[in-house]
Amino acid sequence: MSSRAGRLVIDQVRQILAEVTGRAELAAIPSQTPLFGPGVGLDSLAGTLLLRQVRDRFGVDVAAEDLNLDALATVATLTAFIEERTGEAEPDGPDRAPGTGGAGP
Repeated sequence: MSSRAGRLVIDQVRQILAEVTGRAELAAIPSQTPLFGPGVGLDSLAGTLLLRQVRDRFGVDVAAEDLNLDALATVATLTAFIEERTGEAEPDGPDRAPGTGGAGP
């Protein structure tokens, strides 16, 4: 997969976050920003809306496939989860958390 396709997924995740929260600044947050607690500060309603948008846009049901919801730790972990399930995973890069997918060691 090209780096451009990986960039597209993370950009879409950021855009979804901005849409479900009504906070435009989230379209440009760093990939390591936590989604719950400090960082984005999603509440349960926004989290549910995020999961629904991810399912609708990417065809990935995070809640059904990740029972602990570890994929919702950060923007990067959610992006990696989506990429792995859609066949768009790319190697670890500067905008990705180590060990969150891709073809790293």
